[in-house]
Amino acid sequence: MKRRHFLAGIALSGFGLPVAAEEGQGVGIILVGASWCTFCKSAAPVLAAMVEPVGIPVLVASQDARPIPPFPTATDASKHPIASKILTLPTTLIYSQAKDEVTAEIVGYRNARHYAQRVQAAVLSAREV
Repeated sequence: MKRRHFLAGIALSGFGLPVAAEEGQGVGIILVGASWCTFCKSAAPVLAAMVEPVGIPVLVASQDARPIPPFPTATDASKHPIASKILTLPTTLIYSQAKDEVTAEIVGYRNARHYAQRVQAAVLSAREV
């Protein structure tokens, strides 16, 4: 399956993620990367296609303080308390509001399908109370 068809399928299905989080069960994602990183630029559209339909917020913490498309904004990773300690790019952190902690860390990017499956499993796990 071609990457663009796979991404379109994710966007249409929400990749099986629940649409609404109950109070106290919110999940947030921090994508730590850099605008020049090839793997970060591959991971970002997959992540966006998964989370935008279901409304999960994403903070992009960029090592060079520049956005990683398709995300229009980025935070300087060196000034972020968690992202400043991350050296491997990309790293995706899943934060559970109910547990008030980072519940998963996805390091690296192999391909769209593998990355999407890991993000989906981590988000579903973070939503469990």
